[in-house]
This record gives sequence, structure tokens and C-alpha cells, in this order.
Amino acid sequence: MRVYFDICCYNRRFDDKSIGEISLEYRYMIEIQKEIVRGNIELVTSFMLHYENYQKKDIRKRNNIDFFIKNYRKIYIGIENIEKLTEEVKIIVKSGIKEKDAYHIASAILADCDYFVTVDKRLLKFSNDKIKIINLIDFMEVYRNGKA
Repeated sequence: MRVYFDICCYNRRFDDKSIGEISLEYRYMIEIQKEIVRGNIELVTSFMLHYENYQKKDIRKRNNIDFFIKNYRKIYIGIENIEKLTEEVKIIVKSGIKEKDAYHIASAILADCDYFVTVDKRLLKFSNDKIKIINLIDFMEVYRNGKA
């Protein structure tokens, strides 16, 4: 199974875990990262994911995420793919998605991902026939049940 996780999924490790849904998403992301390390999930990352991560002011958080996405990714969609991505991004942006988010989704499409996983409620409203966009909790249910 090939999956692209939005930067907000990685950020769950550092969010306030006293909120029920965030606590569950945090636990699931930890479980998912273990599955990635075991090689059961193919991780896809992109230049946009790295760019957004490097915008973090907290160096500890930035380095933690950077270590994981660099060391466990199977596929990296780099800036050399910008022309291929731009056409898809234009289509996605027309639906109201912000450009940075559109690059994430387009990268997942280019990498032929099975899922684009996010906790961003705005992105969860977007749908197309090229990629399944799913929240972290639902993804874990799909993964556990082997429905991927």
C-alpha cells in the first residue's frame, strides 16, 4: 500500500492530546509510523512536504519529522517534477484548494498512491477520481481491516 501523509498528520505528535479526536489521531499516527518502519506501508513524500516542515520554528519538531520522512520514504516527488505537477495543481486549485495543498495532492497522484491521508477538514471535502482522500482515523480502520 502506497500512502502520502499530509504534514498535519506528522504534526499530531506535537498537538494537545487532551482533545479526544487528536489523542486518537496521535496514537494512530504512531502505529502507522511503526508499520512504515516495518515496510508494510510505502511512504511517499514530496518537496512540498519538506518545504512546509522547514517552515516550523521549533527545531525539535522539524528535525523529528524530517528524520522520519527522509529515512522511511520509498518515493520522493522532487521539484524536478514541477511541470508534471503543475497541470494537476491547476485543476485542484479550481476546486478551492490552496496551492500548497494542491501540490501535496498532485504529488500523491503522480506517485500513484492508494491514499492521501490528512486531518485537515478542508482537504477532506475535496474529492476526485485519481486519489482517495481519507482522514487518519478512517485510514487506520481501512488498514486494520485490510481493505486497501
